[in-house]
Amino acid sequence: MDVYQDVTDRMVAALERGTVPWHQPWSASSGGRPRSMSTGRPYSGINTWLLSLAAFERGYTSPWWGTFRQVKALGGTVRKGQNARNGCGATHIVFWKAFTPKDARPDPDTGEIRQAAVARLYGVFNADQTEGLPARYHGGSEPARIETAEDVIGAYLAAPGAPKLDHDGGSSAFYKIGPDEIHLPEASSFESAGHYYATAFHEMAHSTGHPSRLDIPESGGNHFGDGRYSREELRAEMTAAYLCAETGLDSAGLFGNSASYIASWLGELRSDRKLVISAAAAAQKAAGLVLEPSRQPVLKKVLAGVPTGYADLPGEEREAVALRLARQVRGGLETASAA
Repeated sequence: MDVYQDVTDRMVAALERGTVPWHQPWSASSGGRPRSMSTGRPYSGINTWLLSLAAFERGYTSPWWGTFRQVKALGGTVRKGQNARNGCGATHIVFWKAFTPKDARPDPDTGEIRQAAVARLYGVFNADQTEGLPARYHGGSEPARIETAEDVIGAYLAAPGAPKLDHDGGSSAFYKIGPDEIHLPEASSFESAGHYYATAFHEMAHSTGHPSRLDIPESGGNHFGDGRYSREELRAEMTAAYLCAETGLDSAGLFGNSASYIASWLGELRSDRKLVISAAAAAQKAAGLVLEPSRQPVLKKVLAGVPTGYADLPGEEREAVALRLARQVRGGLETASAA
């Protein structure tokens, strides 16, 4: 089976039903980010989106997923009737199996033999499809909000070597890779604070492609219809949706889902069966890079001083708070690195 085509077909089918798969990450109602029963860890990459999509469309409220054998090992069973014939069987996710190519030769410098990986599909069941599992698998796995959007944005922009953010007061949002600048309209011009944060996350995702960060040339700007534009836009959209979910923002209505928007992505996915899997992996890296500063102890301490309603402050007051935080964060990080 062509794993790339299978995943793409599922994404295309969702789009044809009017659901944009990468706009449906986990939420509080689904218990948080999808997690493995066997390891307890969150799923990553495309599997996050495949499981979140299944939970959204089928109404599952548990974040826990496991294979038939894993469910059985935990003392549970998959309920009768949970099969593909009635549309509620196992959800297939991607597993990467490493192997050594037959023509592999040791590296002349390290002596290591190059490994390759092949994608395979395997089925997992949501805890809501089972009975007999311990009660902990039928509740949320983590708080709905880990950091606030203000925490994440403030910490990312205050970290050493961060991009500059300008509220130019215009009507467009964009990222310039040369000067490493994010440009946004004033927060007050957005329909809601959620729309402002989602847009900021989208442009911050582009900024992670700067040569000093993930070094993604496509982040520098391409034209609509260019394959590189599609890859970069999907990476940024997935990253923004991921960050909205991580910070407890309800993504409903924050992202475009017009008929023309859906039609354009249907065309892109049908022409490149590897697009969505590669974009999901890249978005995971970008989201991790954006989130990392807000999860450092020094930054957490400084961010405790962020006033409630920061985004609603007048422009000058907001910039003053941001400058104060930037100075505190930089000072704290320099002290920590010197210790």
